[in-house]
Amino acid sequence: MRIAIALGALVVGTSAVTLTTLPRPPFPGPAGAGSGPRVLTLISSKKVGVSGVFTTTVTGPPFHGLPPQSIFNTANRRFILYGRDGTSGRYLVAYNRGPVALYAFDFAKYGRPPMVRPGNAGLVWEQPEWAQERDHVLYVENAHLTYAAASYGQNGYITAIDLRARRAAWRSPALVANALNFLVTGRYLITGYGFTNEPDYLYVLSRSNGRVVDRLLLPNGPERITLRGNVIHVRTYDHVVLARLLGA
Repeated sequence: MRIAIALGALVVGTSAVTLTTLPRPPFPGPAGAGSGPRVLTLISSKKVGVSGVFTTTVTGPPFHGLPPQSIFNTANRRFILYGRDGTSGRYLVAYNRGPVALYAFDFAKYGRPPMVRPGNAGLVWEQPEWAQERDHVLYVENAHLTYAAASYGQNGYITAIDLRARRAAWRSPALVANALNFLVTGRYLITGYGFTNEPDYLYVLSRSNGRVVDRLLLPNGPERITLRGNVIHVRTYDHVVLARLLGA
C-alpha cells in the first residue's frame, strides 16, 4: 500500500552531495526459468480483497531544480527520487535515516529503452522504483508503468552498483522486478514482476551476478514482498502467496 508522506526538512543539504552520472546500461532480454537449484516451494495461495494502492505525496526542496517524487524507506537508508513528475524520476539520493545526504546517482541514461513501440514514447520511462543498500552495494529496480510490449520486453531490471567504484557491477535480465519493493538476503535478491495480461512471477536472483536462480508463478501481479524466517509473503493484486525459500 502506498501512503502519503510529507518530508519537509528531511531533504535539507542535498545540494552539497556528490552526484554520479551513470553511463548508458545494457538492456538484456527477458529472464528465463532460472539456471540454479530449486530454492522456492509454494506453501499456499489465498485469494483476498483487492489491495489499496495510493499515490505517494512527497514534499520538500528541489534537487538540481527538480521536485522530490518518491521515498523508499529501508532498514539502513532513506532514498528520495527526484524528477519532473511521478513517472520521470532520474536522481536517486541516499540518506542515513537523517537530513544529511550520503550520495546521489543520476539514472537519466537508464530511463529510455532502446526500442519503443509507436505511440508509447510517453509511457516507457524506466525510473528507479525501489532501492536497497547492503555491503557497499546499491541495488536498484528500474521499471516503467505500462505493458512490457511497449518497450519490446526491455523493462523491469535490477542493477547492482558498486558504491566504492561508483559504477554498475551487473544488470539482471529483463522483466524480473516491478513490484513496490524487493528483498536482499545473504545470497539472493527476492523480486517480483507482473502486469495485466502478462505472466506474473516471484524471482530469486543471485546477489553475485543477477542471474535468475529460481522463479514461482503467481496468480497476478506482485505488489509487496516480505520475509519472515525462511517464508516469503507476497501480496499480489488480490492474493496472499506464501513460499518457502531454501538457503537464503
